[in-house]
Amino acid sequence: MDRKAKLMVLFLLVFSQLAIGQEVNCAEKENQLNKFVADKEYKKANELWSEIKTSCAKYNESIYVLESKVLQYNIEVANPENTEKAVRELISHFDLYDKNFPANTNGNFEKRAMALYDNKIDANDEIYTYLDKAFRLQKNTFINPQALYTYFKLYFDKNNSDKTQVTTQKLISKYIDVTSLVNANIQKLAFKTDEYNRVQQGMNSLMNGLLTCDNLIPYIKFNFTSNNKDAEWLSSVGETLINKCSNSPMFESIALNLHQLKPTSRSAYFLATYYMNTGKIEKGTEFYIQSASLESNKLEKATTCYTIASILSTSDKAKSKEMVLTAIENNPTNGAYYIFLANLYANAINECATTDLEKKALYKLASNTVLKAISIEPRYKVTAENMSKDYLKNITFAPKAKIKPVKLSCWINQTVQF
Repeated sequence: MDRKAKLMVLFLLVFSQLAIGQEVNCAEKENQLNKFVADKEYKKANELWSEIKTSCAKYNESIYVLESKVLQYNIEVANPENTEKAVRELISHFDLYDKNFPANTNGNFEKRAMALYDNKIDANDEIYTYLDKAFRLQKNTFINPQALYTYFKLYFDKNNSDKTQVTTQKLISKYIDVTSLVNANIQKLAFKTDEYNRVQQGMNSLMNGLLTCDNLIPYIKFNFTSNNKDAEWLSSVGETLINKCSNSPMFESIALNLHQLKPTSRSAYFLATYYMNTGKIEKGTEFYIQSASLESNKLEKATTCYTIASILSTSDKAKSKEMVLTAIENNPTNGAYYIFLANLYANAINECATTDLEKKALYKLASNTVLKAISIEPRYKVTAENMSKDYLKNITFAPKAKIKPVKLSCWINQTVQF
């Protein structure tokens, strides 16, 4: 090996050792920063950060997350006149974070916006710009319910201030798009469902005068072809139409496409609602039953089954009973289901009781059933007791009469003890 080659080998060895030393040094600094943050020694953490961002800026993404906590603390303890300065330092920190780790999933556009918003910095245009970037570029991490509502409200307010820039159709489009994200977030973060529902309610309130069939149907017709394979879009449109235009053929098209693309309890419910509202009761019932069978949430399943039971209470009492019992199975804390079932029995006298004794047994069964509502929900005490008295008025026996248990067939299939 000649002298030149030896020098090159020596240089590479020294360089690699320096690199290893630098890596170890950065690791030590990260550990120290982590300890300072854990011990809430924020002043020391700030001093150390000055070194880290100079010598280890690209070492590890986690150091930025640690320093974010320090800068957030600085905002919390800042005097009112220094709050904006502290917020700006956090925003600059996110700038550096995104510069050195552009593929991060920390949702820094949303965090920039909410740092300004939460600390009441008068910068609505800047807040909107950050939120719009979050919506367009970081949708998977755009999960803060307050941020979602703020984004839509700022967009809505822009429309009110300058109607030449944002049309009603654009507002509806933004509403549908944000609704899609709200629904997607509910699927990912079910424990925040109530918060996301409040976001939706707030958006609905803002859009109240605009979400009319006259405005919605033209928008949907115009965008249907380009979105008819997008389950999120179809679902969001379906949720909007079900409250406004549930008898529109466009609602049927949305529901059918969604159900074919991604059959769920909700897509079946859309179809059931459409067919019921257009007088196709049998078809509507079919999809209600399908909706109940696809539903995994017990409370939702119970609600749908109760709806089916109510629809069938006069035309198919056997199926109605089956559905209300399924509702009870999935939500045994709802006393109203027992009141309904008691009425179902009482209304079956002419259908299922062929003798006087069977009629009395059926009224007794209705009384026993309605009184169960009290133990389930005491608020039904007065209602249930009054109903029970009305049923029992129909039962009289001769003194000292010995009554054997009565077996009721028909669709009731129960034995009643007196």
